[in-house]
Amino acid sequence: MPFQQLTYEFGTLLVAWEKEHIVYLDFGLNEERARTYLQEETDDGELPKAWRMAFDRYAVGDRQALDALPCQLRVTPFAEQVLHALRTVPFGQTISYGELARIIGKPKAARAVGGALNRNPIALIYPCHRVIGATGKLTGFASGIAHKEALLAHEIGEN
Repeated sequence: MPFQQLTYEFGTLLVAWEKEHIVYLDFGLNEERARTYLQEETDDGELPKAWRMAFDRYAVGDRQALDALPCQLRVTPFAEQVLHALRTVPFGQTISYGELARIIGKPKAARAVGGALNRNPIALIYPCHRVIGATGKLTGFASGIAHKEALLAHEIGEN
């Protein structure tokens, strides 16, 4: 399975894909985490030009740049429901875990929502960085709070 690293002001992305779908996107250079998730060998590849251009457009503030990227989730039905609801959170805005749980019709499932987001295999496109604690505190981001802060700053134009 091919993967490529892309570096931007807000962080380094590791993208893996199969045929015509992105199946993994994470921050940093944790290839071991990617291999564990993907459960198969990965090798360097060249991201399709249109996909690379979409990431480049996101990097300069295009709010819809990632909307049409083809993805294939390999998650539980509950996680898929959470991740699809997450894509409704607008660029540069945040939502709490509890609010996201209410959106999916499970108002008492904030912790389960957090667990699903922690295992989000396609970060950024499924923007779990936009989910914050009920008090407004930045919490729980598998790639680290520094990446979450950088992404939110990028989206609200503080970079």
